[in-house]
Amino acid sequence: MVECLEGGQTIELHLRNTGRLSGLLVSGSKALYKPKCRGRTCGYLMAVDVEEGYAMVDTATQASFFEIALEKGVFRWLEGFKIKGRNVRFASSRFDYLLEKQALNLLLELKSATYVGGSVATFPDAPTKRGRRHVTELTQLAERGFRTALYFLATHPCAESFRVFREVDEGLYQAVLKAIKSGVDVRALKIAIDKDLAIYAGSDPLPIIWP
Repeated sequence: MVECLEGGQTIELHLRNTGRLSGLLVSGSKALYKPKCRGRTCGYLMAVDVEEGYAMVDTATQASFFEIALEKGVFRWLEGFKIKGRNVRFASSRFDYLLEKQALNLLLELKSATYVGGSVATFPDAPTKRGRRHVTELTQLAERGFRTALYFLATHPCAESFRVFREVDEGLYQAVLKAIKSGVDVRALKIAIDKDLAIYAGSDPLPIIWP
């Protein structure tokens, strides 16, 4: 939960993001929120004003726009895939999507990369035991012959590339390297909001930097 000022009054907003959101949740930042009528808070914090537009922090909104882009065929390598299931349980975890294309199935997990240093989006911004478990189980499934994917969503408009934040979570960094070697499809995508509140998704993956 975060506190914001609207019209001189303090309101409380629900934050659907477990990251620290360093550099975004700072005093004086402008933000977009979605009102709601029920519950303890007045709405959901959706995005934070940054230099080139708005950094999308709400993970539910990120997923919604990923689904729209998927349906419109923005991601060429996923052309023809449809959503078969959401929040799908495999092993001891739940994964965001099970996609299908004719006889092909693809188990997909999205990770929110909202932090940007310069023009480089990073994940995670805090150690993530859950993230390590997701990557490990995707790897184990890939080694058993399942098609699996891990996509990092860069939702900051300044993002031009991506890297796994090794300094924050070395275990996750090593897990992602192993995942790639085991056949997990690892990519970084960009979905962001510009100054005119237009939402755009890049048709090509962002370059991934490996230190």
